[in-house]
Amino acid sequence: MKQDTNQLFYSKILLFGEYSLMAGSMALSIPFKRLSGKLVQKPDRQVAESGKTSNLHLDKFANYLENMLIEPSGRFSIDIERLKKDIAGGLVFQSDIPQSYGLGSSGALVAAVYAAYGNFFFDEMTDSRQIIELKDFLAQMESCFHGKSSGLDPLICYLKKPVLIESKNKIKMTELPQRTDEKPGAVFLIDSGSPGETQPLVDLFIDRCRDEQYLEKIKKDYNPLVNACIKAYCDNRVDLLNRSLQLLSDFQLKNFNPMIPPSIRPLWEKGIESGKYSLKLCGSGGGGMVLGFTPDFDLAKQELKDEKITLVHRL
Repeated sequence: MKQDTNQLFYSKILLFGEYSLMAGSMALSIPFKRLSGKLVQKPDRQVAESGKTSNLHLDKFANYLENMLIEPSGRFSIDIERLKKDIAGGLVFQSDIPQSYGLGSSGALVAAVYAAYGNFFFDEMTDSRQIIELKDFLAQMESCFHGKSSGLDPLICYLKKPVLIESKNKIKMTELPQRTDEKPGAVFLIDSGSPGETQPLVDLFIDRCRDEQYLEKIKKDYNPLVNACIKAYCDNRVDLLNRSLQLLSDFQLKNFNPMIPPSIRPLWEKGIESGKYSLKLCGSGGGGMVLGFTPDFDLAKQELKDEKITLVHRL
């Protein structure tokens, strides 16, 4: 991947691993190419108000990076001087990725800045260790927006390929089964109608995990469900995936109540009762998008006819 200030960076969807990743489960995240963003130079500064706002945000981000990079950061670095010069000349981030919707809006921005102003690129990487090092560096960058970041979102946006986290020390790009439009099942998104805030919910989960009984439930009950869904998804075992998803959806309903948008809760319960679809969190929750899985997309659309649904891909 070469330095480029004009390439597109896609949004992302964390299919499986929200919160459980923090407790040691696997995770699977994919690019979502229907939404994207890119850096654009506007020398004349004749841009819409949103562009001016973006330019100011980039300036604040550059100041954050400058302070962050005072300490040595291993093999990775950002050309702050060139970044600041371009920002002064009208650099903006043009994006149609909605903010605070669990789709990686800040991850795409971080990926774009690193791709244009970073010093070490993906095509130079040879092993999982280097990918983990890059993830950790991108996490430092994204912490400007969300407090503590895992770095997974900007990593997905940067690599533009599905990434499977098997353990803390094992991350790899992966090839997923081919999905065709002829399949009856589907993965889809439902718009809750309002944004969500990541950091308060992450803080809440961390606080809950101080309770040994709650943490034990996450590790012994939730993590295996997440891992089973990932394995079934990667092996293209749709029947097993749907059975595991029904259990995972029920677990999240009972144990992640603050993370489920109130407007979505009745639909969530309806899916569990009917078995026609399963809903789960898309990222930290609280608002934004909710993920849905169904063995029959046409049937699910009838059940959810009043909702704003976006197809991700067929199953």
